[in-house]
Amino acid sequence: MAKKSTKLESNLKVTEIYGRLTKGQSRQRILRDCSELWGCSERQIETYLARARTLIEKDCEMSRPAFLAECLAGIRDVRGSASRRGQHQVELNAIRLMSELVGLTSS
Repeated sequence: MAKKSTKLESNLKVTEIYGRLTKGQSRQRILRDCSELWGCSERQIETYLARARTLIEKDCEMSRPAFLAECLAGIRDVRGSASRRGQHQVELNAIRLMSELVGLTSS
C-alpha cells in the first residue's frame, strides 16, 4: 500500500493536474503519466482530477468586468514587454486589442 500524501502533496498534485488539463492533455494521458510519476492508483488520480476540474470551474465563474480586467492586465504585460524589446507592431496590436475590448473601436 502506498503512503498517504500530505495535504500539501495532494494540493501540489491537484495543481499539476490542473496545469495538464488547461494545456489540453487527455484524461488517459494524465492517468498514465501521473501514475508513473507518483505511483498512485488510477482511483486516486481520478480524485485529483475531480478536484482539479472543480478548480477550473471556479476559475471560470468570474464576472464579465473581472474577466475584462484580467485580459487588459495581460495585454498590458505584452505591450510593456514589446515596448522594451522595440517590437512596435506587437505594441500597436496590443493597443488596438485593448481598444476593442473596452469598446473604443470595433474589429
